[in-house]
Amino acid sequence: MGPARGRLFRGLQSDLDWGRAPLDLPAGAWLGMMASGLCRLEGPPSAIPSPRPLPVAFVNEIVSDADIDAYELPFEKGKGHWWTRDKERDLYLWGGRGGNPLWDEEIEGRFYLFISGVSLNLAISLGKWSKNWHEKPYVIAWDRLLRLDPIDLGGLDQEYVISVLKEALIAYGRDGWENFNVPDRVVSFGF
Repeated sequence: MGPARGRLFRGLQSDLDWGRAPLDLPAGAWLGMMASGLCRLEGPPSAIPSPRPLPVAFVNEIVSDADIDAYELPFEKGKGHWWTRDKERDLYLWGGRGGNPLWDEEIEGRFYLFISGVSLNLAISLGKWSKNWHEKPYVIAWDRLLRLDPIDLGGLDQEYVISVLKEALIAYGRDGWENFNVPDRVVSFGF
């Protein structure tokens, strides 16, 4: 359990837009997001970790043709595919929600998470999301991890993988794009 458990995340999208989400991330992830200006922790001063220089956090961006080649991504060059990337730490997340509510029992998030040269394939069930873009804050709830392959995580530590996944999904927001429609959002996790 990291020291930030149960605290509020305040995600700064611009000087005017704020979002909140209860998270359970290790102090290092919180410090990375705080150092990049993506968030700050609220709570008693003794509960907030001291800021120190850390890598830039995840951002949503269009995948370059060079990155498509370098990471052997299944994207057509020049088509403007989006991913959520932490360039400094060489991490990325791509994918999105999949399924059709007409015949699928459960709509899920299907993603690839790249960490330390290992590509993980995962599925996450959706919790209760806001019904329209005008709700403030817009609620994004990831309920439970349904699949995480390979099972041995390519030798990675499970706690680290989950903390990186949560950090990436916070930046991913509603759709992994620029999140113009939902700058004021709450992201929560049931895992």
